[in-house]
Amino acid sequence: MRQRILPATVIALCTMLSVNAQQKKQTTAYAITSSEKGNYNWTDVKLIDFSTGSVTRSVFDSKQTNFTVYNARTGKEIKFTTAQNATTANTGTATAVNTATTVNTNLPVVSLSAACAYDQRHNRLYYAPLFMNQLRYIDLNSPTPKIYYFDNEQLTPATDLNNEANHITRMVMGADGSGYALSNDGNHLIRFTTGKHPLILDLGALQDDVSNEQLSVHAKTTSWGGDMVADAANNLYVVSAYHHVFKVNISSRIATHVAEIQGLPATFTTNGAVVDDNGNLIVSSANTAEGYYSVDMHTWQAMPIKITGTVFNASDLANSNLAFANDKTTVPLFNRAIIRNDKIALYPNPVSTPQLYISFNGKESGRYTIQLMDLTGKVISEKVVDIIGGGQVVPMTMYSTLAKGPYMVKVLNEIKKTVFTDKLLVQAP
Repeated sequence: MRQRILPATVIALCTMLSVNAQQKKQTTAYAITSSEKGNYNWTDVKLIDFSTGSVTRSVFDSKQTNFTVYNARTGKEIKFTTAQNATTANTGTATAVNTATTVNTNLPVVSLSAACAYDQRHNRLYYAPLFMNQLRYIDLNSPTPKIYYFDNEQLTPATDLNNEANHITRMVMGADGSGYALSNDGNHLIRFTTGKHPLILDLGALQDDVSNEQLSVHAKTTSWGGDMVADAANNLYVVSAYHHVFKVNISSRIATHVAEIQGLPATFTTNGAVVDDNGNLIVSSANTAEGYYSVDMHTWQAMPIKITGTVFNASDLANSNLAFANDKTTVPLFNRAIIRNDKIALYPNPVSTPQLYISFNGKESGRYTIQLMDLTGKVISEKVVDIIGGGQVVPMTMYSTLAKGPYMVKVLNEIKKTVFTDKLLVQAP
């Protein structure tokens, strides 16, 4: 005879399972911070679990020497034989320059950094050291640091690297798969791609929406420093160090003041920002280690996060979460995670011609369906191909009238199971 389970027991069991599920849920982010709490040297990279405050991975320690540097264009190792020195500063803020010191620019983050972005597609952390005007990234697939420099290339047209207006202090990966970086003064919005042939392009200065009135995105006292996050509709949200939030339309570069975050201590500068698994904003400070805060992105009210671990001064945060991903008013397409498949690839990406290529490098034969979708998930074009094994490249012609912007490419197998998805950026020819 089966034993009858009492309702109270069922309730207790469900409660226990719910608690366990919540305990397993984590929001992690890469943080540019220091080796010790209260230190203002933003030269270390850690992966932090914000549900506990614990460091789950030390990605790079400024004191370590077991790292290799490569040219991001050629993939060849860069061997440094002589020190190339530059002027930098240790100031304690992400937007100010005071006492200068001389450092070796060959080292990965020696001149401090206040901007990073996580590239989920390639599992890389892009960042820009201060005073160097150069884009770099860390290969997170490697157990020992492998760091790539866009050697002898300028990230922005700026020439005076000691002018804090020119410093890159905000960076994020957009919903379109491209990276975006922003100077302190808002006069240089940079887009960079992450494919086989990376492009670095200065899109120009942000433009204030007329509704901003006196609160300009360019104003030093209210709008410099901080970080950026991206939303699912391919907009950017600039969170300045002074708690002000601007929504940026990438196409028009118009910045609209959204709100001033409430509930933060006056001494808490909002230098790092990411979206957590619940859609809230997590902010960190480079100036204080008193705590991390969670911000409701609908009310812009901040609440302290209760953790048991160490709180680090963090000049920037990065993960792959998009803001407003579950809102009905935003685009659902980019809510879906990229499905990696080492046997399938698409190129070029970004694409500026009507021709796109999908490469099948595996040995599995069969019939596959290739779909190109717009932001709403609507199938724009579809092609069915028979793969006979080995290496096979399938051309896919897109409409010549296709508007520039982000799209999604999906590959389904014979039983209509999705085996590959990737974001595609269409650019003007």
